Amino acid sequence: MRRGFKAWCERTSAEYRQSLDLSDEYYFEPELLAREVGVTVLALEELPGLAQSSIHQLTIADPDSWSAITVEAHGNRVTVLNPAHSEARIRNSLTHELAHVILNHSLANVGISQEGLLIQQSCDPEQEEEADWLSSTLLVPRNLLVKAYFKERCASACARLFGVSTDLVNWRLRMTGVLTQARRRNLNLS
Repeated sequence: MRRGFKAWCERTSAEYRQSLDLSDEYYFEPELLAREVGVTVLALEELPGLAQSSIHQLTIADPDSWSAITVEAHGNRVTVLNPAHSEARIRNSLTHELAHVILNHSLANVGISQEGLLIQQSCDPEQEEEADWLSSTLLVPRNLLVKAYFKERCASACARLFGVSTDLVNWRLRMTGVLTQARRRNLNLS
C-alpha cells in the first residue's frame, strides 16, 4: 500500500462523514454516501430484464459467489447488491464498491461465461486492498473505534454500534493499534 494511504483514508472518512453530518455517529449509512458520490444502488431483482433463473442462481443456488458489483452505463454508475447477504455484509459490500469510486479505480470487467453466467474477468489486488482499507475506515473510523471500544470493551458490542460484523471490528482493532492501546492502558491502570 502506498505511503500515507492509511492516514489519507482516515482524513477522507472524516471529510465524508462531516459532509453527511455523521461526524460523531457510530452508524454510517452507505446509501447517503452513494448519493453523495453519484452512484445508484440497486438490489439484484431490480435489474430490468434479469431472468428469474439468474436471480435464483445468484441468490439461492450460489449466493456466496458474489457480494456487489459496480458498473458504468451511459455515464451512470450503478452498484448492484446481493440481497441474500446479511445487512452488515451488504453495508460493507456497498461501502467497498463506493470506495472504488472515491479512489477512481477502474471498474471491473465483466463478461458472460459459456454457460451464460455473469463473471468478473479482472480484479486488481492492489485496488481491492485499497478499497478494503477505505471502506473499513468509512464504516469504522479509528477515532470512533477508540471511543466505542474504551466504553464497551467488547468487539461484538462495538459491531452493533457500527452496524458491521464482529470480524470487521476485530480487524480494525488490530490493524489500527486500538487493541494494543487498550491493553497498554489497562496495564498502566493496574
